[in-house]
Order: sequence, then structure tokens, then C-alpha cells
Amino acid sequence: MLDKFRSLLILISFIVIAGGLMFYMYILANGGEGLFGTSEGSLQPTNFEALTFHADGTGNANGPGYLLCDAAICSKAEANGNSEPFSIPAERLRQIVADYAEDLPAVTTRSFNFQNGQFDFLERRPGEAYPAVISVRIFRETDFSSKLALYSYKPIGSSSASNLRDRAENMIARLHRIADRN
Repeated sequence: MLDKFRSLLILISFIVIAGGLMFYMYILANGGEGLFGTSEGSLQPTNFEALTFHADGTGNANGPGYLLCDAAICSKAEANGNSEPFSIPAERLRQIVADYAEDLPAVTTRSFNFQNGQFDFLERRPGEAYPAVISVRIFRETDFSSKLALYSYKPIGSSSASNLRDRAENMIARLHRIADRN
């Protein structure tokens, strides 16, 4: 009786181990995207022209946020302020924004559209479970000046509008310091 029980236990163990190995091989071969979702996610780049935003935080699709954008660009939004001016060409500002993301370990570039001059960053500060999204679009004003539209929001998790404003103002201050150095 004990031999039959031991044989059955060994057979069940073998089946479980073989099944686990086959599942592991399936995940390696197919990436497991059907089972676990994709690594890309479904977060879309910010469309500043179609963005609906209210500075008081009511009715925003992404919850509280902070938006700096000219009315001509963000015609459907009620921004917290106008786009930030820079006294450098748009091409140089684009390079400064790219360098900004590379220099900070808490910031990763989610997407970049060279044609529109738009960056979408994820910034996760220590102690935060979910990152905030900072979308930046660079506009050429003249040959020697440019403007930066910025939208900061947190699609998952909780955050206050003041935290998002501080995050955006911190980024703009750093960009101005880098631009003034060069």
C-alpha cells in the first residue's frame, strides 16, 4: 500500500514539474503577453490640442494635474498658466530636455515624437508606488527663442495638484539652469 502511494506521489510530482517547465518554455517563446499583458501598457502620449483640462481639477479625465500651455495650442483646456518661454532655439531646448531625462535616475522617457517635439516622461520619486507622467512639447517661437508646454498628471494612484505643480516647476527650474549654463 505504501509503495503504491509513493509511486502515485512521484507521478504527480513529475506531472507538476513537467507542466511547470512547459509553461516556462511557453512564456520564454511567446513573451507571455497574452497572459500577463504587454510591457508597453496602454498609456497614450498627450495630445495637447485635444486635451480637456480644468485648472480647478473638476472634470479632468486624469484627475488632478498641472498644465502650462498657451490658449492657441490647448484650445480645449483651461490651463494653470501659459507655456514657459526660453531664450534659446527650439532645437537646443529639445536637446536640453533629452539630457534632463538622462541625468535623473527617477525619470524615464516613455515616448518621444521628434516631428512634434514632444516628450512623455515617467517620474517616480522615492516612496511612490506609481509614477507621474510629465508631457512636454517644445514650440519654436523665433529663430532664437522657444516655448515649452507642460502637462503633469498621475493616471494611477493619488496625488494632489500642488504636488504635480511642484514637480512641474522643479523641472522647469532645472531646464532654465541648464539653458543658462550653455
